[in-house]
Amino acid sequence: MNIFFRTNFSNKIGIGHTIRCNRLALELSKNNHNCYFFFDKPNSLKFINFRSFNLNTKLSDFNELKDAQNFCEITRKIGTGYVVVDDYRIGYKWEKFVSKFHKKVITFDDLNDKEHYSDYLINYNPKNFPNVKYNFKFNKKKSSEFLIHPKYNIISREKIIKNYNFEDKKFYVTFYIGGGGDLTFISKIIMNLVKNGKLNRNIKFLVILGVFSENKEKIKILSRKYKSVSFYDKGDNLYYIIKKTNLFVGTSGTAIFETAYLKTPTILFKKSVNQDTNIFSLENLGHFMFLDINKMRMIEKISNLIVLLIKNYKRFKKLNNNPIVKIDNNGSTRIMKRIFSKKHHINKNIDNNKYPSNKILKIQKVTDKDINHYLHCRNLNLNRKTSSHNKKIDLLDHYIWWFNTKRNSYILIENGKKILYFYDEEILAIHKKKYFLSGWFACDKDCTIKHILFVLNWQRHLKKNVLWISFVNKNNQLAIKYSKYVGWKILDKKNKIIPSIKRKFNLDTNNFVFYERES
Repeated sequence: MNIFFRTNFSNKIGIGHTIRCNRLALELSKNNHNCYFFFDKPNSLKFINFRSFNLNTKLSDFNELKDAQNFCEITRKIGTGYVVVDDYRIGYKWEKFVSKFHKKVITFDDLNDKEHYSDYLINYNPKNFPNVKYNFKFNKKKSSEFLIHPKYNIISREKIIKNYNFEDKKFYVTFYIGGGGDLTFISKIIMNLVKNGKLNRNIKFLVILGVFSENKEKIKILSRKYKSVSFYDKGDNLYYIIKKTNLFVGTSGTAIFETAYLKTPTILFKKSVNQDTNIFSLENLGHFMFLDINKMRMIEKISNLIVLLIKNYKRFKKLNNNPIVKIDNNGSTRIMKRIFSKKHHINKNIDNNKYPSNKILKIQKVTDKDINHYLHCRNLNLNRKTSSHNKKIDLLDHYIWWFNTKRNSYILIENGKKILYFYDEEILAIHKKKYFLSGWFACDKDCTIKHILFVLNWQRHLKKNVLWISFVNKNNQLAIKYSKYVGWKILDKKNKIIPSIKRKFNLDTNNFVFYERES
């Protein structure tokens, strides 16, 4: 069968589309299919192993129908076949025209934001697991099939070969922002880390230079100046580097799946619209840090986070040990089997994981896997409006705080559902008497006074011979009302501990009521 790939690459969109098409083509060619590539301009990529054609398309004057006509004019000379589309400019008009001349149209639809006319649509964004969020109505062709699941991701099936010399007993932090992108901020982050006196000398910083990366020279200058900095610019096969890397810092394209497959801890950045997913979906793959690319401008904070993760590496690495979704490199094989299957798959849904529920109230210690949910709940409006600080906490600030805090946090679970977080933290020691801060915040509106009283009574007996301290916003009438039922006593306004609490938490004492209770 002839397989025609319509895709493109440039310094603006990078080479991600072309790489996954090439990987799929490699799998198809192993099964005796003839693969051809069609680009806007002549192919200049060395890793494309197949015959390619150019359509002389001008980026500034792209016309779907004209492009489809040019495409069909060339392909008709070769013969009919299947057409694979991986280009955000292409939609309904192009696909409907081409379908008149070819057997099947297969479309990679990462964005799910325009109408299509395809026989197969592929979307392996993790946000479609465990619940499908894909809008099937965009595809106007009847009896289409949808390959919607992370298992259809396309990562390389090439053998992992050694293509870089890693130094023994060195800790490697690898940076990669895809085939394109500006390396300026990466160079500044590395410069900050190199000068950081808190890091051991065994840390190495490796930068993967993309084909279209800007300011590569800044990285090369750093590598000549510092022995701890090096770069790699020899092609597409990054498996060995990712596998041997201790911490991967990069954009959330194909790297989401490659690092999940190779169990490499990550800090991921959303670089473009097609990388739009959410942190809770990424957690299913073993990724727990996901930031907007603009955060990379915060040199000091990103550097601080990297230092913290290096120091807490054993703890951080455990996060991706046993993900809910096990990523492998068989996605291209699954796609090939589906598009050439004689059976028609009509099920548009994926099976949701069903977890057994515990029908009693249960308290668990918060773990690092709660890092994102903890912030999500803390930032809910129902919590912020009665909090000491009512602004949303920034995600990057939260990550840094998480690996610095001495706070002990717990979660109350009812019927398998998270109800509220509560915590304790030693804040003062006066005349050998320890003062512990007590606090809580709800996971949603299902949290009731029954739940709050339950955890506060449980917490009261957690430590012996200590004084518990709490402060409540005067607007939080519910908290003020239940306080007397759990042994809280209002502190005298002249109590010497109040100024200490005020300084520590930057509080306006006029807006809060301060409490204490004995264990």
